[in-house]
Amino acid sequence: MINAFTILFCLTLIYLAVTTRLSAYVLILVLQGMLVAGVHTLAFFNDFAWSHIVVAAGVLLIRTFLIPSYIAKIMRDLDMRHSDSTRRYHPGFLIQMAAVIVGAFVLSNYLSRLTPVNVVPLGAAIAGMAAGGLLIMRRRLLLAHVVGFLIIENGLFLLAIGVQAEMPWMIELAGFLDLFVLVFLMGIAMNHLKTHFPEGESDD
Repeated sequence: MINAFTILFCLTLIYLAVTTRLSAYVLILVLQGMLVAGVHTLAFFNDFAWSHIVVAAGVLLIRTFLIPSYIAKIMRDLDMRHSDSTRRYHPGFLIQMAAVIVGAFVLSNYLSRLTPVNVVPLGAAIAGMAAGGLLIMRRRLLLAHVVGFLIIENGLFLLAIGVQAEMPWMIELAGFLDLFVLVFLMGIAMNHLKTHFPEGESDD
C-alpha cells in the first residue's frame, strides 16, 4: 500500500508538468498532503506511537488544509481565480519531469544495492525534491515558487520513510520549522503581486 501511495505521489508530479494553473497546483498540494500523511501512517502502523499519529495529523491539517486554503485566499484577494495561468504550456517541462522521475528511481535502485532502503518511497522522495526545484526554475510567479518549496518539503518528508531512519519523527517535525519560512514567502508573494495589480485594475 505504501508503494501504491508513493506511485500516486509521482503521478501528481506528472500532472504538475502538464498544467499551468495555480488552482491546479493547490489541488496537487492537497493530494500530496493526503498521500504523505497516509504513507507515514502505514509505515508505522505496526509500531504504534502517539508521536507518529501527531505528525501524520499535523501534516494532514497543515499541508492539506491550512496552506492550500491560504494560497487560495491570496488568489481570491488578487482576483486570480479566472486568470491564474503561470505561463503557456511547454511540452519540454513534461519531458524534464519524466526524466527526473525515471532518474530518481534509477538512483534509488542503485542505492538499494549499497545500503538497506525502501526503493519506491526513496525514489518518490528524490523525485519530489527534484520536481519542486524544477518547478521553481520553470515558473516565474512567486506563488508557484511557494508551491515548489512545499513539494520539496513533501519529498523530504518521504525521505525519512525511504531511508528507514531510526527516528524519522524527529526529521519530520524539523520539517515543520520551514512553515515559518513559508509565512514570509507568502507575505512577500502577496505584497509583490499587489504592486502589479493595484486596486481598480482588476482587468490587468
